[in-house]
Amino acid sequence: MLTLILLATSGALPGLMILVGLIALVLGIVALMANGIKWARIPNRKIGAGVAGAALILTFAGGALSGTDGNMSPEALVEEPAAAETLPTDLASHVGKPCEFDYQVMTQGAASNYCDADSAGVLVWVDQETHERAEADLALAREAEAKKAAEAKKQAEEAAADKAKADADAKEAKAVAAAKAEKAAEAKAAKKAADAQAAKVREQEARAARVAEEAREEQQAAETKMQTFTGSTSYANCSAVKAAGAAPIYRGDPGYSKKLDRDGDGVACE
Repeated sequence: MLTLILLATSGALPGLMILVGLIALVLGIVALMANGIKWARIPNRKIGAGVAGAALILTFAGGALSGTDGNMSPEALVEEPAAAETLPTDLASHVGKPCEFDYQVMTQGAASNYCDADSAGVLVWVDQETHERAEADLALAREAEAKKAAEAKKQAEEAAADKAKADADAKEAKAVAAAKAEKAAEAKAAKKAADAQAAKVREQEARAARVAEEAREEQQAAETKMQTFTGSTSYANCSAVKAAGAAPIYRGDPGYSKKLDRDGDGVACE
């Protein structure tokens, strides 16, 4: 006992307790896994579990003692510590002084001090009025932030709706343009077909005109031949002369006429 008291007063006891606790903890764990350690006089797992538990307690106790002042008396080491924080005699004297955690509250009667962050973000003691004002400001800031987020969400939704409408309008315009293009293509095809039909009609009319001209010339040739058979020769035009095989006709020949000799050189239907 005297040795323990000397170790405690010298500050070496906590370290020794931690060391012994760790060694015992390792032995207890090994005994649990191996069902006992004969040389350490741990016969089974049950004893090993007890050794490990006692080792944990000893280790924690050494850690607790290591945080105390090495010059404390042995009686103070075994006594329960007093309350970690006592109420101050004057709350105002602590305002502005640093604190550790933002959940700390210092109360005296109906008044309280609170551990709040200042403008620089440092935790300090503030009075109740300042704390309540800060809480109110924080609530307003959160409300403003929520309102801002709601407004941003609303704007995003409106932008999405506008984009959807613009996409729908563009799609509709594209469909209308496609319909117009289709109608234009149909009109172009119809015009092409009409032009082809008109060209075909013109070709038929030209063919009919050629056939009529050939028939007229044949009729004139026939009339010329009839006139030749009756003893008088007369040609309506050079086509009739050529059809009769009499071209060219010289002045004085049968069938010669000035109307057939346009240049008046005495040779008709050259």
